[in-house]
Amino acid sequence: MNNLRRLDLNLLVTLDVLLAEHNVTRAAEKLNMSQPSVSVQLQKL
Repeated sequence: MNNLRRLDLNLLVTLDVLLAEHNVTRAAEKLNMSQPSVSVQLQKL
């Protein structure tokens, strides 16, 4: 339960876009982020 309290809910936005796009690079473009930044966010999940 403690882990859920520490979860950055903004990471879920990245996950949502990734699931919609099925591609990290396209998700990064849609989020106006770099691909490595999106990958780091996914690792945090």
